[in-house]
Parts: sequence; structure tokens; C-alpha cells
Amino acid sequence: SEAAAAIRTGRGVLDALSPYDLGQAVVLAGDRILAVEGPEGTDRMLARARALGRRPFGFGRAMPATVLVKAPKVGQDRRIDLPAVGPRTVRNAARAGCVGLALEAGGTLVIDRTATAAEADRLGLFVVGYGGAP
Repeated sequence: SEAAAAIRTGRGVLDALSPYDLGQAVVLAGDRILAVEGPEGTDRMLARARALGRRPFGFGRAMPATVLVKAPKVGQDRRIDLPAVGPRTVRNAARAGCVGLALEAGGTLVIDRTATAAEADRLGLFVVGYGGAP
């Protein structure tokens, strides 16, 4: 599916950018990168993605297969500064036109799992964990 392809691309992007100490998240629409997380954090990155991708030039529909992919940097000390998501992340991803979130299993903290899952269900977004090399 297009969303699965976006997740594969996102994983590759995050792995490739890790040596440059850049972001722990990326938003893609299919194979098109809409935003890479910088020092501003996930919420502001999602706001940029919303402006760029939700309705191109203010017209039409949201881009298909828009997905947030989140993972720690390659070689990152997993005892500190792990990427995190929660209900607010899910709401902001939905506002940005995302159809789902892909999180590295064991590498991304889910804050209040029950509320996060309920918010994803309410908004119709998938949340999937992945592991291993892209």
C-alpha cells in the first residue's frame, strides 16, 4: 500500500539523517517528504507539514498516504531523549492530514497508551510499531 511505502521511505530517511544529528521524525505523503523534524520538535514539524501537504496550494484534497514516522537516531543512547508520542501528537498528526503513525517498537515512548490509542481510534488513524533495519 502507499502508506506502507511511505513508512519504508520514512525509515530510510531517518536512518540516513541520523549521522547528522537531525530529527527523530519525518512526515511523508507517499514517497514525498513533507517535513523533517528539527530542533523545533514534533508538534511544530507537524504544523509545517500541515501547511505544506494538507491541501496543496489551498485547493483539493489532502495528499494520500500521509504518515508520521518516528524513531530514535541510529546509535542514540536509548536511556535518554527517546522520541515520544501521546494524544496531542495524534491530534496534530490528524490535523496535518496523516492517516497514521509508524513508531519504532521499543524505541519510541507512548505517553498514556490508553488515551493515545483512544484518540487514534476516534480520529481514524492507525498506529503501527516496526522494528529491524528498513
